[in-house]
Amino acid sequence: MKELENILEKSGLSRGESKVYLSLVELGVSSVGAIVAKSGVSTSKVYEILNRLIKKGLVSHVEREGVKRFSAENPEQIVELLSIKEKEIIETKTELEKNLSKIYERINSAQKTAVTTIYEGFKGMKYVFDKSLDELKKGDIMYLFGVSESTEEIRTYFYHYFKKQGKTGFKAKVIFDETAIEKAKERKNKFTEFRFMPKGTITPATITVYHNKTIIEVGNPNYILTILINNKEISESFKKNFELLWKIAKK
Repeated sequence: MKELENILEKSGLSRGESKVYLSLVELGVSSVGAIVAKSGVSTSKVYEILNRLIKKGLVSHVEREGVKRFSAENPEQIVELLSIKEKEIIETKTELEKNLSKIYERINSAQKTAVTTIYEGFKGMKYVFDKSLDELKKGDIMYLFGVSESTEEIRTYFYHYFKKQGKTGFKAKVIFDETAIEKAKERKNKFTEFRFMPKGTITPATITVYHNKTIIEVGNPNYILTILINNKEISESFKKNFELLWKIAKK
């Protein structure tokens, strides 16, 4: 019986309608009291459900000695109900496909608004970059420039970060200043390219760009503020700046 209930529900009947209809299938011509006892549906709801089933052509009723009695009818009507439901789904799908462009317009409009979050300290920075490891997949590219001095804790973290990057297989293009040659050696893998800015060039911030996200780290090695900006136009602007620097940076 439970299996039949599930089938009827998938066909478009409510749970109460399924219980009442199947109770009538087993009982035959029955009073409301018998239907309530068999289906477990409360008396307060059973009349409303019976009326709905009558409108759907699944239940009929007769009156005997002043008492209404109900019986189950034409189960093929359930197939017809399913056909109607199927038609409605196809029509809804067609309407949705027609309006996809409007949805994309709204998405693109929303992306023009920059969402900015600021994280403090090493844990905040770690959280942001750990999240990037979850979001970057094989074939993606991360752009990173402006890396200079750091604490041993930060240096160790990024050593392991680039190990994980190498296993994931997303590409990284990195521009360091000349003080970071040793860091480049530590982080080298087949998916990462390093270049270096000319001697004397010091960058006040570290900038990382991937997808629509821009990560800006400012402060000093002992106190870092990590700013995460989620905005396509801003990330594209930084990518263009990166490519200009990439051309003048040394291998």
